[in-house]
Amino acid sequence: MANALPIEIVDAILELVYYSNGEPDKVTLKSCAVISRAWTASAQRLLFRSVALRGVHHGREHTSFCEATNPSTEHGRALGEHVRIMEVYIGEKSGHDLDDSDLADLLGRTPRLYELILRVTGVHQFLYGTMERLAQLAAGHSTPSMSTSEEVEPLRIRALTLLSCGIQSPVLYQLLEVWPSIQFLYLGFELAAPPPKWTPAFHLYELSLVRTPRLSVLQWLLSSSSDSVQILSFRDSPGRDVDPLLREIGPRLRSLRLMDCTRRSAILPYCPNLEEFATVQLPGHLKLENLPPTLEHLSYKRLYADTQLLECVIDVLDTLPRLRALTCASQATADERFGELQRLCNSRGVRIILDEMPVWVMGARIVCIEGTAEQCFLQREDPVPVVRFPRRKKSMSNFALMN
Repeated sequence: MANALPIEIVDAILELVYYSNGEPDKVTLKSCAVISRAWTASAQRLLFRSVALRGVHHGREHTSFCEATNPSTEHGRALGEHVRIMEVYIGEKSGHDLDDSDLADLLGRTPRLYELILRVTGVHQFLYGTMERLAQLAAGHSTPSMSTSEEVEPLRIRALTLLSCGIQSPVLYQLLEVWPSIQFLYLGFELAAPPPKWTPAFHLYELSLVRTPRLSVLQWLLSSSSDSVQILSFRDSPGRDVDPLLREIGPRLRSLRLMDCTRRSAILPYCPNLEEFATVQLPGHLKLENLPPTLEHLSYKRLYADTQLLECVIDVLDTLPRLRALTCASQATADERFGELQRLCNSRGVRIILDEMPVWVMGARIVCIEGTAEQCFLQREDPVPVVRFPRRKKSMSNFALMN
């Protein structure tokens, strides 16, 4: 029966089961890959869409991936071309961890990679030889590990997520210099390394910061992106020294995400054309204010239960004529005014979205207020351009935007 199904039907079935709680269901996909030869190619294609290599050099997962994506075979090249998202943990070269040389080899096997997710520990900077190999990949030149001496399609990474790195490490700058194609940048660590002397050639669409760097670093990161950046996220409230920069880029921002709106709601007038605003922290004695009338999506999720959870939201609805969606924490249903909010939203055609987890929407990711970094990172948005807010978190349809 399975063999009689058209391949389009098989693809549709497997795409329906691809995500489970925001993560690829590898167990089901592996089972589908062996249940029928007619299903194998479709299941393998999906299995290799997102790859995580957190093991050791020549460990089981590293060896299995390298064997499967052997560039000297047609099948290996095909599997490598399916990879769109790759997560790699880079460790000390003196240990057994994957290192920067392994990274260069892995990227040479994934010519259509869209997002690179890195956790770097015990490494201050990538070696010259590694950077030379990465530059060759970015330029479309073959490397010694490839089976051909002919020029290949340039590897143009669009999204870089750096979960951890040394505070003074220049690794971020090394990667940005090699890949000016990067448009989505997420930094999950404190960055204090001084910016390099070269002028940025990348144009960011989205910048998400777990720790706000010093002003000189932030200015450098956005110096070539004043006309391109559309989404800006701060987990730490930006200081007042950032105000001149926000005045410059604010009019072109479509989405601003601030965890703490208490002290910095004054920056909202710098962003008069926002389509989305997200915040978590707002003391009960304060109100949501300075919201631009252009908002289409408002996300307000309090950290703690509060009988006045929805009062400030209800108070501002009449000032937002374009509002289409309102995101609240699931605990909002227990608020005594939730019924009133529902009626008001229904009368205006505003969709209420309830998130079941107490999370902070952070740029291209969703970062939990509580829980480990691993748990936080599991739930995230795909770093793709947005047509209308809110952006879909994890969706098979986003892969079409990663081709």
